[in-house]
Amino acid sequence: MATLEKLTRLSEPSIQGTQAVRKIVKDAEDLLKQSKRDHVCICETHPKLAFLISDSHTQLKLCASLESNLRQHLADLESTTQLKEQQADDLRQEMATIIELLKDREVVENEFRSPHMPDSESGEVKKHTLYDHIDQEAVDALQVRVNDCLNELRIIGDANHEQCAQALRKIDGIVIPAAEDISVTWEGVEAIGKLVDESQSAADEIAQDVQSIDHHCDQLRDTIRDMELEGGVLSMDDYNVLLRDTNEVSGIVADLDETLAGVRRRADEINVRFLQYSAFYDESTRRFAAVAQIAEIGQQYVQDVASEQIQYAALASAVDTALEDMWGLVSWYRQFHSAYDGLIAEVHRRRQAQRELLGAIEDMRARLDAVHVEELRVRAAFVDREGPFLPSDLCPFIQDPPPRYTIEEAGDAGRFASVQSHETRYSKHIVDSHAFNPPSPT
Repeated sequence: MATLEKLTRLSEPSIQGTQAVRKIVKDAEDLLKQSKRDHVCICETHPKLAFLISDSHTQLKLCASLESNLRQHLADLESTTQLKEQQADDLRQEMATIIELLKDREVVENEFRSPHMPDSESGEVKKHTLYDHIDQEAVDALQVRVNDCLNELRIIGDANHEQCAQALRKIDGIVIPAAEDISVTWEGVEAIGKLVDESQSAADEIAQDVQSIDHHCDQLRDTIRDMELEGGVLSMDDYNVLLRDTNEVSGIVADLDETLAGVRRRADEINVRFLQYSAFYDESTRRFAAVAQIAEIGQQYVQDVASEQIQYAALASAVDTALEDMWGLVSWYRQFHSAYDGLIAEVHRRRQAQRELLGAIEDMRARLDAVHVEELRVRAAFVDREGPFLPSDLCPFIQDPPPRYTIEEAGDAGRFASVQSHETRYSKHIVDSHAFNPPSPT
């Protein structure tokens, strides 16, 4: 009976040890499952995270480039329209200046054609200026054309400007997570795998120790049952074996607690790495999504304004063409104004040449008349002296008078007679529109 009581007292620490060990086993299994699950997630996340990290700088660079291009486009829209308007204003000023010069330049020579008819009542003729020889309607039409193109350009440019500004406001509202300077390598993933293998080995050791404790408890339980049922006798050696095994239970539990602590430490390390991977991956995914959103905004803006950009470019080209036509007219009018000075000088030169030519003609006429008279005298003297002795049929033409030569006028010799002396002033612009034609505005 005393032996049975001893055995019963041995069963209590064995049972407690078994319960403690089973809890250790469950904790180890749970920790191992968590470590394996974290390891699988890390292995799955690694290639995606590695790509996102390696591509992060490219993404951010493209994003910054897109935003920079949009801002530059915004500035270009404003500057292009303002430049065209400034060019048009400068040209209007230049055109107005030359028009005033043409209006102030009076045509005073009578030889120059005036488009004005005398007044039916007073008989007065409106002052004749160089301005009378330009096509003001063509100038006005060209200016209207420039203004219409500029107005449409401003409307499209303002609308495009607002769309671009709105796209930039949307981009400004998108927060791009900062790129962490981290390194994810496959060697790190392999190191985590080794930690899982170590935890697996530790769990296997725990399982073996649990089997030995279970075996001890089974022996102890069977011995107590046999003695209770059959009243058997337990030898001192067998008792000592059971006692020794029971005393070892607490040590085994302590060792298993230490082993479990190692499993937990590795599980915590793996879990921290898993949380880091998850956090980095989520952050990189958000960064990628933000960049994709910015790219989508930029692409949508380009699509929305594609047709307007074509129209804007066409209008800008039309404005350039119209301004070029107007500059052509301005340049022609300047040459007109300047050439008029040359025209005055040329008329005076021709008048002087005409006077010299007329003087030469009068001199030639006098000389011809003198030669003719002298020839008449000489022929008459010959006929008087020798004629009576010459038969008429020998040389009939000997009695003919000498031929008379005259200088005939071809053209209007008096056309320059009424051109009066006129001192020209220096200025730059055009020629008589009846003699020269300015470029036609297209």
